[in-house]
Amino acid sequence: MLRRINRWARVKSHPADAVRTLTSKLPATYQPIIRPLIERQSDLFGVPQSAFTGGGTASYARSSFSEDDVIDAEIYAFGSVLIILCISETLRLSHERNDEGEIVTTEEKSCTVRLTYAVPFVEDPDVAEFEKILAEIWNGIEFRDPPSRSRRLREMAQGKQNTTRLPTEGELDAAEALSDKSVRRLAIAIKSSSGLLLGDAPKQIPPRERGRIDAIVQLLIDKGLVDTEIVVICRDSSAQVNRVATADVLNGLDKQGVRCACGRPLSEEKHEKALSVTDFARSMLDGSAWLSILVLQYLLNFGVPIQSVRMEQEYSGEEVDCVAEIYGRLVLFELKDKEFNLGNAYSFGAKVGIFGPDVPVIVTTEKVGADARDHFARSAVADRRSRRYATEDPVGDGGIKFIEGLDSLKVGIEGIVTEIAGAALAPQLRAALSFSSAHPAALLAAWAGVERSSTPE
Repeated sequence: MLRRINRWARVKSHPADAVRTLTSKLPATYQPIIRPLIERQSDLFGVPQSAFTGGGTASYARSSFSEDDVIDAEIYAFGSVLIILCISETLRLSHERNDEGEIVTTEEKSCTVRLTYAVPFVEDPDVAEFEKILAEIWNGIEFRDPPSRSRRLREMAQGKQNTTRLPTEGELDAAEALSDKSVRRLAIAIKSSSGLLLGDAPKQIPPRERGRIDAIVQLLIDKGLVDTEIVVICRDSSAQVNRVATADVLNGLDKQGVRCACGRPLSEEKHEKALSVTDFARSMLDGSAWLSILVLQYLLNFGVPIQSVRMEQEYSGEEVDCVAEIYGRLVLFELKDKEFNLGNAYSFGAKVGIFGPDVPVIVTTEKVGADARDHFARSAVADRRSRRYATEDPVGDGGIKFIEGLDSLKVGIEGIVTEIAGAALAPQLRAALSFSSAHPAALLAAWAGVERSSTPE
């Protein structure tokens, strides 16, 4: 997995040679990357390191009204964490008329220190030591996290409140239990039958799974999804005549004179244990809420804040199973506890057209049908034809990502978050790496000025 953590601070000015000073003060556990790259390239080209000075964004054209220049950068490898440090100066020019009618240009310069952490695990990295040494160089600098705006989600919601909440421990446990197909099939069978005799339970799951029926039933009971009760069956008609919580209740009913329609006391009739779903189970099974809970929890586990996720809401007249804004990219999830068929493909295609997600994702507990895949492929071809001058065309199935089977759910969501995080980290990494390359003109000028022991014949 991969996460991006951004921190930044405004400062009045940058100390001279701040990055080199910082590198000298850091312990050996922080390995710089840019400076060693410059030294190595200097040796290979046989030119002084000064040829690499200013090889950052200064080589690109900038607006005369606003200049934002990364003036120095370094990348540090700290264990498995990559730390990208960029220091920049922003120059803003404003033009106003004075009392004499003359246009006066004023300059305003602000200095920024930006930290970006590329983290391959869920927990926040321990970088207190690094930021403490930074504060010594920049004299008490205080870093802050950029606000989580989720702009795309707000535009999509149009003022609608986010009702998504953290799942409870009980909901998570139940969702994990229901992710087992045999467990889920039995729970659905009990719910559909409004109660199921325990003796009929093995018939509801595949033959190869029937050897663990007792464990499955006990798991459903332990997770609060199923209750047990006693069913009274008339010995004459074989009809179910009553249900009670326990067999002990029957003795009390006998004393009160309650009898079967055939005249026997209830305690003398045939008794069988039965299973019935709880209200909690209904809430988990209706609309496959258990699947939504798993998707939400995996998104949270991989660093997506809950404020950036919306579950099971309706926007623009369309029901949305899950939509998340991940590092500025809108990701639309469609969740199905069955095979994703052509009808589902038409419905999802309409949602993609309405909301325009950057990453559309289909999550199915089974497979995406061949007809649905063909539909997406044809739609992608038609889209490319209608956008013949586009710089980037979708490939394959219209850019839609498929997560098929619950065994692929965790790794699939992790892959999506990692891919988006990588794209979000690329600009900062690119800006820092630009300082490890010489400007071509400076390199050639240095090359031309180097005295060599021999010349080619």
